[in-house]
Amino acid sequence: MNHHHHENMPPWARRVDNYGRQHWEKELKTKSRRGEYIASIIFNLIFLWIVNKVPEWHIPFIKDSYMVVLWILYTNILIRIGAAILMLVFETTPVRRLGNIITEAAGFVTTLVLYYIYPFDFQNFHGLFWMDWLLPIIFIIGMVVSAMKVFSNGWKLLFWR
Repeated sequence: MNHHHHENMPPWARRVDNYGRQHWEKELKTKSRRGEYIASIIFNLIFLWIVNKVPEWHIPFIKDSYMVVLWILYTNILIRIGAAILMLVFETTPVRRLGNIITEAAGFVTTLVLYYIYPFDFQNFHGLFWMDWLLPIIFIIGMVVSAMKVFSNGWKLLFWR
């Protein structure tokens, strides 16, 4: 940056770059991340059990097309469990970023399938008809966020540390 130009900046603006470096790149300690990985594995195992039991519960707003999306839900959960185990065992930045890319890509594909197949029907379920237009919007937002995270983690994997 031009030194002359730097003098005309207010003091808060001069500190912005350093603040960003101190807070944006700050990573959790290994011990904290290990706890997250273990919690992720446990949560995903519970979620796998729930996803498997949903057809038996005969929930009124779940359509028969749920059985069509069941395979992608299983795959997504198993990918997340596998990535968490991989990151737990190999605690390195490249492995963590690669694991995040894989899980976000799996999440993107799962959300895309749920958006197109849409195994829900809230039309006649206790006045929750508005969920039928809200959930697709949430799915679109989720896909955009997942795509951004894939790109961000890919960028960090290739060009940062």
